[in-house]
Amino acid sequence: MSDVVVVGSGVVGLVTALELQQRGCHVEVWSRDEPADTVSAVAGAIWYPFLAEPRERVLGWSAVTYRRLAELALEPGSGVRMQSVVEVFATATPDLWWAAAVPAFERVPREQLPRGYAAAIRLDVPMCDTPVHLPWLRARFLAHGGRWLRRALTSLDEPFARAPKVVNCTGLGAAELCGDRELQPVRGQVLLVERPTERIDALIDGSQPRPFYVIPRGSDVVLGGSAQSGDRRLDVDATDSAAILAGIGERCPALRGASVRQVKVGLRPYRSSVRVEAELHARGRLVHNYGHGGAGYTLAWGCAAEVASLLAD
Repeated sequence: MSDVVVVGSGVVGLVTALELQQRGCHVEVWSRDEPADTVSAVAGAIWYPFLAEPRERVLGWSAVTYRRLAELALEPGSGVRMQSVVEVFATATPDLWWAAAVPAFERVPREQLPRGYAAAIRLDVPMCDTPVHLPWLRARFLAHGGRWLRRALTSLDEPFARAPKVVNCTGLGAAELCGDRELQPVRGQVLLVERPTERIDALIDGSQPRPFYVIPRGSDVVLGGSAQSGDRRLDVDATDSAAILAGIGERCPALRGASVRQVKVGLRPYRSSVRVEAELHARGRLVHNYGHGGAGYTLAWGCAAEVASLLAD
């Protein structure tokens, strides 16, 4: 028997398992998919609270996660590093509601603003290189005595046969497992392109209906993106790819004509409020931890800490 079964092995599930393990629990992770096949593997994975509510809770979770990822950036092989990012805005007085979660940022002087924008800020944030970071999380979990089982569930009753406590980190899968009709997919498509020889900063432009972002990684650059609510398509959309390339080319000339290595599509699990809460269950303690929208990497450690507290209560 184990103390806890965590269901789901995206970044939220793996981080939750590690957090519980670090607090002395014997933990199993059950997952239908390999981490590399989850939506977490598609993400740009830069710290930024995107498509997650409510703000007051997201602020606390994201602050905890920022600090933890900044620590991991000092660990060789973790796949986490600090990245300079510029965010641009169409308005001169942007709503920086999340600013209290970061140590510092600076406003870009007016004379240095990119053409067509009224304001911009520069800050350093953690960035997770997903092909490195996800395997690192699982390897650390296993190295400390964790068990990882590939298993598809039809009910959350099943893991209670193995442990008195269960954490539901199934993302969109919770719609079926819990009957959560509020969960909806928000489709995202990204391009992985060759990294240019010149240095480039990360870029975030959320001023348009279509979000654009540039996220340099170790050997490539992630270009995005799209945020298509209710869209369950997992096929690559050539029109989306063309729009991303055109939009990024306007914003980052160094990436014009970049060679596309791969195109990926994922479905973000969105609901009006990230669900981190305990639920009475006939066979034990059930805690839900899903619905992180486009902010799984931004909220994972903060939410995991709250899950641990809920399990301990």
